[in-house]
Amino acid sequence: MNQNLRALVIGVVGAAITLSSYSQTLISPTQCVTVGLLVLMFALIVREGFISL
Repeated sequence: MNQNLRALVIGVVGAAITLSSYSQTLISPTQCVTVGLLVLMFALIVREGFISL
């Protein structure tokens, strides 16, 4: 799997976490949005090549 596809998969997971913030009850919506945005930032870092997976 190339670097762009890995970043896409990570980004989709981050988007799913962010969008599920109001439909889940495990953690608060604010924490869920924060975690989702951090995952999206991680995907951007992978996409730009600063971290290689």
